[in-house]
Amino acid sequence: MKVKKAAVFSTNISALPGLCSGGNTLAEHTAVIVLGGKFQAEALCSRAEEVLWLGDCAEGCMVESYTACIEQAVKACDASLLLMGGGTRDRCIAARLAVRLGASVLSDVGKLSVTDSGTVEGCRNVYGGMAEAHVRSCRPITIVITSPATFEECLPSQTGAIVELNAQPEHGGIKLISVSSRQEEKVNIAVAKRIVSVGRGLGSEDKLSEAEALAKKLNAELGCTRPIAEEEHWMSRGRYIGVSGVTVHPDVYFACGISGQVQHMAGVGESKLIVAINKDAKAPIFQNCDYGIVGDLHKILPTLTELL
Repeated sequence: MKVKKAAVFSTNISALPGLCSGGNTLAEHTAVIVLGGKFQAEALCSRAEEVLWLGDCAEGCMVESYTACIEQAVKACDASLLLMGGGTRDRCIAARLAVRLGASVLSDVGKLSVTDSGTVEGCRNVYGGMAEAHVRSCRPITIVITSPATFEECLPSQTGAIVELNAQPEHGGIKLISVSSRQEEKVNIAVAKRIVSVGRGLGSEDKLSEAEALAKKLNAELGCTRPIAEEEHWMSRGRYIGVSGVTVHPDVYFACGISGQVQHMAGVGESKLIVAINKDAKAPIFQNCDYGIVGDLHKILPTLTELL
């Protein structure tokens, strides 16, 4: 079962292709709403049947100032489902849109589906990943906040055309004075298809090179547990995977020196294949993996890299 029309929007342009796949999966027709350069809108014509371009964000304006424009775009394409990314700005706009549209908001959900009655439902982790909550929309319009990696690639039956909208921002008393970039590593591990992740079992920071070598051989991203990022500071927080970090959906996930506590496993539960390497045969990770190797990480990683 599918809804008739879905719309897609995110302040993170890189999230839009994945969200469009979600729209194509859950709806008969998909429209993507784009705020930014026209070349970015053109690049999405192969992902949706309609591309609604709001233009560039005006100088001095916050993205939130375009909430009314996004509302009108959703109404113009008569969408009953709006898929949005999980960033802070997306969440802020989703809350405003929910009030304006009288919509339900399903946040941080996966395993999305449409019931026979046309109702959108999904599930999300609760209690630190110890349980799943099944949630269902109760309004005619549903806003879903989710990761673009939730969906398999799904292209529309026909390529879309760009519709230019005369979007004028609202000025709500907040003016953008300047923009400065954080001095930190930029990584989008949430969409990685292969991940090599490390925990405290690695022992020391200088041993990261062993995991990096395996990741390079696999063409994989490097991830970690919370202590590695927030206590040891061996890696950036953007690589931290877990219930309060990033949720990932890779095809292959290597857990190296990770015990497998529930807080971490909540972030990797949607992995298609989990390979665990740990010297402790009683580590919880071995109850939640597809393949387990018990032994010295510092002997196994170089050997595995060489064999690959």
